[in-house]
Amino acid sequence: MKNTQNLTPTEGTNPQLTTDIMLGLAGLWEKISENADIESKRLTPKATEHEETPRLLIEAHLSRLKTRCRSRLQKLARLGSGFANAEWYFAPSDLLPAWCRTSPPPQIHATSWLDGLRGTAALIVFFHHSSQVWLPGLRPGWGSNPDAYHVMQLPILRIGFSGGAMVAIFFVISGYVLSTKPLRLAREGRHEELLQSLAGSVSRRGPRLFIPCIVSTFVTAMLAMMGVFVDEGVARHYPRAETLWGQLGSWVGETLWFVNPFADGTGFEENLWTIPTEFQGSLLIFLCVLGLSRTRSNVRLGWLLCFVVYWLWFGYWATVLFVGGMILADLNHGRRDKCDDLSWTPVVQGKSWKHRWVCGLLTITALFLLSMPEYDEAVTESFGYSTLATTLTPPSWQNHWGPGRWWPCLSSIMLVAIIDQAGSDSIFQRQFTRRFPQYLGRISFSLYLCHGVTIYTVGIRIANFFFGVFGDDTNLRYGTSLTMSALVVMPLLFWMSDVFTVVVDCGAVTLSRRMMKL
Repeated sequence: MKNTQNLTPTEGTNPQLTTDIMLGLAGLWEKISENADIESKRLTPKATEHEETPRLLIEAHLSRLKTRCRSRLQKLARLGSGFANAEWYFAPSDLLPAWCRTSPPPQIHATSWLDGLRGTAALIVFFHHSSQVWLPGLRPGWGSNPDAYHVMQLPILRIGFSGGAMVAIFFVISGYVLSTKPLRLAREGRHEELLQSLAGSVSRRGPRLFIPCIVSTFVTAMLAMMGVFVDEGVARHYPRAETLWGQLGSWVGETLWFVNPFADGTGFEENLWTIPTEFQGSLLIFLCVLGLSRTRSNVRLGWLLCFVVYWLWFGYWATVLFVGGMILADLNHGRRDKCDDLSWTPVVQGKSWKHRWVCGLLTITALFLLSMPEYDEAVTESFGYSTLATTLTPPSWQNHWGPGRWWPCLSSIMLVAIIDQAGSDSIFQRQFTRRFPQYLGRISFSLYLCHGVTIYTVGIRIANFFFGVFGDDTNLRYGTSLTMSALVVMPLLFWMSDVFTVVVDCGAVTLSRRMMKL
């Protein structure tokens, strides 16, 4: 959700046009003011000594006013240059799919695997919502009813469409990434830089999250008004007013509520319930870093662990995930600080086969718990999960989000911790630093925003077309129709997400940075 791309304007255009116009306005204002001063001196008779003092005060006030206006125009010029020269500006070639453009391989850094993991999780969320439309029989756990014996319903295999577990991974990654730089500055004792970093992060976080969502929900509202969404035979329906002004008014009301940090989503896209939660968790991370920045590392970790236990007891699963990611980032800094060359001996590399087996077993355990059915998917009757969902789930969680949140909450932190400690040369991190996962990581936020609209507009129509061609009366024909639909819908979704990333997401990043400088 944080990658940006340096985009080059097309040949023959003038990217400085906006800057020149704004700076020209500033110069024009100054020239007009100077001419007005000359004209006023020519027409005004020579003042007496008693009239000199008020006139000087007025001139000083006008001079300060001119300086202030010129400064404001220059700032607007710098802001306008962001639209003309920075990431918001895009070339027609950027509207091509990524696989049709020549681009260098992504640069891999210490936390690139987190981008790949986030992108993979976003793709699984798409599979999750797709299965709700076309494969609802796969949702219950294996063995929970006489028809729930498909191989894809088995533990670990069903993680391919476990969207709730992927949301948990999103929050852990956010806590990790948002706290990495502030914690490093705190460990190095650079507290002034830490305050500047936190101030910038707080001011940018809201626009960074909400601007793309506002744009996507506006497009969704207009598509709903035009009747593009499929309404028959689906569980999700998008609001549609009788008039355009009524639709715009409904969208404005939903948006005003949605940007509230304590909101619970928007009616124009059900999937966006996670964005206010993401914003709340981000602010919590910044507050924890600020409050614990001057404590020793061990003391800070102790406090954070106490916070996690406290919030776990009362069922605040999202808060636990954010702070859990912060703990993992602090532990990572601690491992790096132990080595002079900023490298460390990973858990998997350089260890005996016993350590490798332990790490492998922990990974399997984490995947098993992550693939746990949710509270509305017959988790208490599912094979392998009935005891976990009843006896081993705390009572405070039984009436909250249920065991389908408790165990994935713990296992998502476990999985990220295992991959983090494995090292950059391990098979764990290498899988997420390959080109395709890195591409998914770059478009992950846009993929999350666009997949619902894609499913309920072109997705269902394309699937119905192939059902008419191949049929859907047998499992083979139904599976063939879905496979052909996926071969069309998924490239289309990637292209839409890629364009949205270039046009909106990268522009939101640039705009949020420039807004901070006003």
